[in-house]
Amino acid sequence: LVYLIGVTGDDLGESLAQRLHGQQGGSAPVARFPAARRIFSAVDRANRQGLIQACHDLSEGGLAVAAAEMAIAGGHGLEIDLRDVPVGDPGLADAARLFAESPTRFLVEVTPVDAPELEKILEQSPHARIGRVLDSPRLRVSSNGESVIEANLETLRARWQTPLAESTA
Repeated sequence: LVYLIGVTGDDLGESLAQRLHGQQGGSAPVARFPAARRIFSAVDRANRQGLIQACHDLSEGGLAVAAAEMAIAGGHGLEIDLRDVPVGDPGLADAARLFAESPTRFLVEVTPVDAPELEKILEQSPHARIGRVLDSPRLRVSSNGESVIEANLETLRARWQTPLAESTA
């Protein structure tokens, strides 16, 4: 199962997504230290107990990049529903849910048998199960039942390994 730990906000100011599209402005990410301490402690505890199979921060590029990198590294596909992402504002746009660089967020994989223990450890931290690992080599992201991203892992790997200058030329 795939969990997102931490809260996603409208933190696209100076993000990778904005830079790639030549945009400026917006809200820059702000760390909230009391919540950060709880989240880091909970993730560390779950990791030391061997509950976490894989973990990726969402700092550069947000959920979309973290999910792609995690799927590429593990060689397994992921299926994610953006409507399940923990957010500060329920009306947060899908683009922000995908690319916001809100601090203190982690994408983690856990086996179904370990999920209840993970949730117990995370009970004082914002978190949600947002998806699952797939047997097929695909990244699937949906929102309200509509497909947002559908990509083959080999295509994602090739794009990830291609320098930006070459892929935008």
